[in-house]
Amino acid sequence: MYVLNESTGKKHTVIISKIDAAEIAQINKTKRFAFNWNKEKNFSVYKLTLEDSTEPIGMLSIAERPDDYALEIRLLASSYENVGPDKIYSRIAGCLISYACRESFKLGYNGFVCLKPKTKLEAHYIKRYGLQSTKLFLVTEGINSIKLIKEYYEN
Repeated sequence: MYVLNESTGKKHTVIISKIDAAEIAQINKTKRFAFNWNKEKNFSVYKLTLEDSTEPIGMLSIAERPDDYALEIRLLASSYENVGPDKIYSRIAGCLISYACRESFKLGYNGFVCLKPKTKLEAHYIKRYGLQSTKLFLVTEGINSIKLIKEYYEN
């Protein structure tokens, strides 16, 4: 799994690791991410880091929705320096979404993942990641989730 340095075109290996409440609080203090991540302490929170660093460049909060046979992405964010046209690294969101897809398969949910994006990001998620709109959520499942795993997680 890798992110791409936008200025050099170089691939950098990344790692996703689960973090605890203390680390969430520490990351929140850095003000490098949108959202109050302390509200996610009761859910599974992960950070995406470069292989040789402990500093997160992406964050993900997920929760099981067993009644819906799905995994929900509650929050997904790239650090501020990795957002917009002048971002340092691309592929951050793809790596995190593909991780959620992989976890969904491991939990027996057939790759079903849902998320409620900010309105301005909805079209981007549909176009870039092949998500489908149910009006309430954007979802991916089955074949599309496998495609995302192959493109972002296994690549």
